[in-house]
Amino acid sequence: MASAAPAYRYPERKPSRVPDVRPSIQVLPGSLAPGREAVLSPTILALAKILVAILVFSAILAFVRIGLASAAASTAVLSKSLSDQTESARALGKELEVRESYLSNLGNLKNEATQLGMASAVDVAALVLEKDIVATDEQGNLSLAQSLDVLAQNNAQQEQVISSTNTEGQAGQPGQTASGQDQDAGPRG
Repeated sequence: MASAAPAYRYPERKPSRVPDVRPSIQVLPGSLAPGREAVLSPTILALAKILVAILVFSAILAFVRIGLASAAASTAVLSKSLSDQTESARALGKELEVRESYLSNLGNLKNEATQLGMASAVDVAALVLEKDIVATDEQGNLSLAQSLDVLAQNNAQQEQVISSTNTEGQAGQPGQTASGQDQDAGPRG
């Protein structure tokens, strides 16, 4: 590449001066001629100011009107959307009422159960649960002391029931309760 370097060297050019082509302006000191004073009268200037103020006020009024119209349109769209939602909620409520009345009817419930292959229960039993012994304090926290108090009260009540059952059983024949069944006898089959 060193051999090609001299081929690209050009002689250095000096910038040429471009002559200044500005128009010559001359300022003449003095004032306007006595007959050529202000062309616009103060009333015309006042009317122009009033006209500009009216144009600015009408532009502001137009922007306010456009803003109110767009707000009214968006409110109308929102109102329509809410009324549609209300109408669909009412229709769904009516449908749910009909479905609930259908499902609460025992005849319909038995028919549905029979179609699903279900049958009525042969024996029905009730399960009686004891009172819950878990107690809480005023802040809603679990309280061991109060739970133990509830447990003690439940035990005392059970002992009273057992002792009253025993006294009623002793009033009848020995070995029988007030219902007349043997205490030692098991279930009869």
